[in-house]
Amino acid sequence: MMRVLLVEDEELIREGLRLTTPWGEWGMEVVGEAGDGEEGAEKILKLRPDIVITDVKMPKLGGLEMIERLKGKTDCEYIILSGYDEFAFAKQALHLEVQEYLLKPVDDGELKEALENISEKIKKKQKTGAGEELSQPLDVRNLQDKYLDRAMKILRERYWENLTLKSVADDLLISDSYLGKLFKSKTGYTFLEMLTFYRIRAAVDYLCGTDKKVYEIAYAIGYNDPKYFSRVFCRVTGMKPMELKNGRHLPEDHILKHL
Repeated sequence: MMRVLLVEDEELIREGLRLTTPWGEWGMEVVGEAGDGEEGAEKILKLRPDIVITDVKMPKLGGLEMIERLKGKTDCEYIILSGYDEFAFAKQALHLEVQEYLLKPVDDGELKEALENISEKIKKKQKTGAGEELSQPLDVRNLQDKYLDRAMKILRERYWENLTLKSVADDLLISDSYLGKLFKSKTGYTFLEMLTFYRIRAAVDYLCGTDKKVYEIAYAIGYNDPKYFSRVFCRVTGMKPMELKNGRHLPEDHILKHL
């Protein structure tokens, strides 16, 4: 079985990982825990785990500093758990050849996938010998994609709420300026434009599939002013809400068709 060590200063998170993760089903066992990087470094050298899951910011010694201190002294693989968007952390993790960088709150599916990927790399390394390096460190672009995917999920599932760039960034534990740049660089649209697209996409569904009045639809998708909603709808679709309700169709290449 793969031996796992947990390094996390928040006891609730550490215990949650240990008790709720089906380690045995995944062919793993937790062989130790630590509440900070100092203790983590000592236990890693003593217990020689295959995989270390560690937080970034901790008392005494942070996770990345711990990994730096152990460089050349152990051949375990690392998974970073972080609630921080600091690009410097991701770059440092990349430099230290960290395999996975997961965002808090940890998604069970992502954790399982990360552990499976690392397990396969460890098995291949064991078969070919320690001298041949098969592991590939994390790609910072993958980290950015994870932030954006989570933000887009919030827009899809909560578009009718009073969402702002800051409120979504706060949910993701990252800065609003960082998230704003991600939206523009990755999608070509601003946060507000993407939120508007999801709201108008929902309005299209209401208009085509229900008997709701235009003002009712406006309220349902997050607009308190039906006249403003109609103006936004016209700007995005090129037609008035009632024109769509009366049989006009969006062009097949319209962005709303691809959300």
